[in-house]
Amino acid sequence: MTLNRTFCVAPMMGYTTPYARKLYRILSSHSFLFTEMIASKTLINSKSRDLIIENDFHNPIALQVGGSDESDLALCAKIAKIYNYDEINLNVGCPSKAVQKGSFGACLMNDKNLVRRCIESMQNNNIEVSIKCRIGLGKKLNYEFFEEFVDEISKSGIKVIYVHARNAILKGISPKANRTIPELNYNFVKKIKFKFPKIKFILNGGINSIDKAYKLSSSFDGVMLGRLIQNNPFCLREVDKIFFKENKKKLLNNQKIYNYFDYIKPRIGHESIFRLLSPILQIFFGIPNSKEYKIRIHENIKNKNIELLEKVFLEFLNEKKHLFV
Repeated sequence: MTLNRTFCVAPMMGYTTPYARKLYRILSSHSFLFTEMIASKTLINSKSRDLIIENDFHNPIALQVGGSDESDLALCAKIAKIYNYDEINLNVGCPSKAVQKGSFGACLMNDKNLVRRCIESMQNNNIEVSIKCRIGLGKKLNYEFFEEFVDEISKSGIKVIYVHARNAILKGISPKANRTIPELNYNFVKKIKFKFPKIKFILNGGINSIDKAYKLSSSFDGVMLGRLIQNNPFCLREVDKIFFKENKKKLLNNQKIYNYFDYIKPRIGHESIFRLLSPILQIFFGIPNSKEYKIRIHENIKNKNIELLEKVFLEFLNEKKHLFV
């Protein structure tokens, strides 16, 4: 099966949870989804693995892992296949100190031979293997570094690379600042795509609207958005119409709210209500006169009253339904 990565939702720590992915799939049938990054050791050893990586047919979807131990990564690929993931993605882009201590993330770009071996270790499990990386390391742009990195890992036969079109600065700034301070350079990604035509390159970084994403998509093999979706997941309602040529954007109606609450109710007691609801709380994003509803929502989160919470969301949607058609 050929996977369609025309529009992808980026892996985001603390955000692309199973509950967020459920909402994303309700809002878009075709967007390519990702889990949060999960450390390889956690994926292998966690007693709550089912809860961490449950898929529930959110396909097409990739499981993102962080690690650099080839044996562990080989086992992770097998686990991803068992859990019905379409793809396993190696994180070679996260700049945080925590992942550097674990010898994974963006620091791996300094060891391109190891990255190639990691990719090879995950192959032959009947699952697509990809990576997500930056265009370089440090404050200075260096296309030759990026090309040498891609040239080496291309020897693995990798077919898909997701590229955040910024350098990763490993010292001196925070992971959050790494999303904005390093200079964006889409031309590096265009140039590398031309150099390696057998590899699909998915563009990530600085794409702050669905319209901008669509315009950029013609120059790449797909686009990947993160923070826009985190802040306003309901913009995904436009994706199937714009990118996949469906007749109209997704309606947000009572049934979709019921579907989401039916999904999270059995998980109460295993997860905090706030974590379960955090994706759908963004329904209030940019909506005027919604303060009363926000107050009621937070009161009922404190009281852990899921039935009243569902009722408040439905009342809000019915009052503001003209904004969601």
